[in-house]
Amino acid sequence: MNKVFQAATLALGLMATGFSVSAAAETKIAVINVPRIMHEIPQAKAIEDKLKSEFASRISEMKRLESEGEALAAKLKKDEAFMSADERTKMQRKLAEMQADFNLKGQALQEDQRRRYGEEQKKVLDKIQDAIDSVAKSQGYDLVINGNAVVFGSDKLDISSQIIQQVSKSK
Repeated sequence: MNKVFQAATLALGLMATGFSVSAAAETKIAVINVPRIMHEIPQAKAIEDKLKSEFASRISEMKRLESEGEALAAKLKKDEAFMSADERTKMQRKLAEMQADFNLKGQALQEDQRRRYGEEQKKVLDKIQDAIDSVAKSQGYDLVINGNAVVFGSDKLDISSQIIQQVSKSK
């Protein structure tokens, strides 16, 4: 329903600005599918690989902390009956400290990964925008619309493949 409203609004807006039927017939329009472009360009895989290697040491640190915490929790559970109250309290505190450290480092890792992914994705989106501009100008398109905002569009209007080729060339 929202897409129908968007299409009707676009049509009314074009009519209100004096956009004639003959001008509409001469207007060259293209559609792009941004999720498809993001999925198919080689830069997307490169971002994933780059960030995986960038955060590898911190991820392995998190795994190490997790296994140490699990080992300590298992030891506490197994030996709890044979420990003095003082020993049990010390182990519980150590486990709580490890859990707090794990949570803090995990949250920082997630925030840093999200930030870095956003930075890298912005670079790729800039390349995609440049490719859209280049293809639109070279092929004489008057309007390029995001396919997610279109109620219906013929496949012959979709220039996503051309955008993917252009972005793939610019590594």
